[in-house]
Amino acid sequence: MKLMNDLEQQVKVSKMLGLAFALSITGIGGIGSLVAVTPGWRALRIIKTASGRISGRWMAWWCILAGTLGTLTITPVTVAYILRSFDR
Repeated sequence: MKLMNDLEQQVKVSKMLGLAFALSITGIGGIGSLVAVTPGWRALRIIKTASGRISGRWMAWWCILAGTLGTLTITPVTVAYILRSFDR
């Protein structure tokens, strides 16, 4: 396995958080929010092990919190709409 230097790790974390941020904002029926949590946790783990050399901690927490909140609120609403559509 190739070891990454700090710049390569920062680019990787930035890409992960960019995707996670977009998914946490859009929600996409709750699924996007759920998916946003995973790269948020992965990025946070990379940031913590880098001992301050990699930035993005606040963005990672945003993705985790917004993704969790979106999953808990949007998913039940989406399921309710789907179930109502079968009653008609």
